[in-house]
Amino acid sequence: MQNKSSKHTIILIVSVVTLLLLSMMIYVSNTLNQSSKKDSTKNHITSQSSNAEFAKMTESDIKSSEDKVNIYIFWGDGCPHCKHLAEFFNQHRSEVEKMANLYTLEVWKNSDNLTLMKNFGKFLGETPKGVPYFIIGNKTFSGYSESDTKTQKQILETIKTESQKSTKTDKYQEYKKSSN
Repeated sequence: MQNKSSKHTIILIVSVVTLLLLSMMIYVSNTLNQSSKKDSTKNHITSQSSNAEFAKMTESDIKSSEDKVNIYIFWGDGCPHCKHLAEFFNQHRSEVEKMANLYTLEVWKNSDNLTLMKNFGKFLGETPKGVPYFIIGNKTFSGYSESDTKTQKQILETIKTESQKSTKTDKYQEYKKSSN
């Protein structure tokens, strides 16, 4: 009788552990699917101004544009300066969305995006060493400070100037042509 009871106990424990593992797998799968859906939305800056974040995009998200200037932002997940830049773009969202497409490429956790940043920077004659690093038309920016109103004005002015050109400057498209 003792042996039969032990077998039932073992079977019960194995069943409970199996159910727990299945539950965890389903939970993780659902969480990843929700995260994936959030990242694939057209909205490249999420949340309210004080909690703004860039979407995690990849090179495959980049599309050529004739009517808007493409802005390429390389950023790091957890970087406070990047967060402030996201907040800046969020504050100017309605103005910027009319003139530009934002491509936000996270480089600290995505090695493909990091390689793209380094190679793209090299093509532009630069060696990007930190984030945020971003390109608007012919102009590159390295770093960001929320208190630097001069740079903020430069960013908006560069977007405005580039968006008014009949032929938009897209250094990424030039980079891609040169690497083929």
